[in-house]
Amino acid sequence: MLKLNDVTVRYGQFTALDGVTVRVGQGVTLILGPNGAGKTTLLKAVSGIVRYEGSVKISGKEVRNLSLALKGKYVSYVPPTVTAMPEMNIGDLILTDYSINHDLLEKYVQILELKHLLSRRLWEVSSGELARALLARGLARGSTVIAVDEPLSHIDIKHQLRLLKELRALGRTGKVVLIASNQLNPALTYSDYVLALKGGKAVFFGSVKEFLETDILSSIYGVKVKVVTEDGLIDVIPIDVA
Repeated sequence: MLKLNDVTVRYGQFTALDGVTVRVGQGVTLILGPNGAGKTTLLKAVSGIVRYEGSVKISGKEVRNLSLALKGKYVSYVPPTVTAMPEMNIGDLILTDYSINHDLLEKYVQILELKHLLSRRLWEVSSGELARALLARGLARGSTVIAVDEPLSHIDIKHQLRLLKELRALGRTGKVVLIASNQLNPALTYSDYVLALKGGKAVFFGSVKEFLETDILSSIYGVKVKVVTEDGLIDVIPIDVA
């Protein structure tokens, strides 16, 4: 459903994404890589936010050619934070997205426990509460591809689990869910696939099981790790710098 062919993104003389080719189907794909590996840039290319060379197609449609009205149907990018007027309230921030499905919005306001926050101004909420509002806004589009950037960085463990369970459920219903995150726990447990990036290049794509059978995790992050799996749960324990 999502096809990237030789996708390259340059910021001036710097190449942030370098010739990435991958086909991603339904389910949850966790995008891993150290800082500067190209995770956010890849999500922005998929979402048509940055100019890219090569091809990004969703259900056969080239993303760069989609109208603004159609783009929300095909892809939704959820940033970890946003710069907005501090006097704006959370409810108005969510409704700045014209392509929201209001039935879905009501669902995600409930799941992410936002109802009591809707009238609060941005300067009155925590970074985690703001992140949950952005997640509700992005998920409420009902897009084919959901590209979520560092969703676990600010929210507490209760809402991490609620979010990951919902993203996994969306993947089971045919959505393509991309999660860029350096928080391997608990994201790996709720993912189907791993796309590993290093230096703007894709160095691995495959199932979580296949990924854990390699030493790529250690090599891309430069650390020695111990991976514990039990009852379907995955725990990555950093041991030392490699």
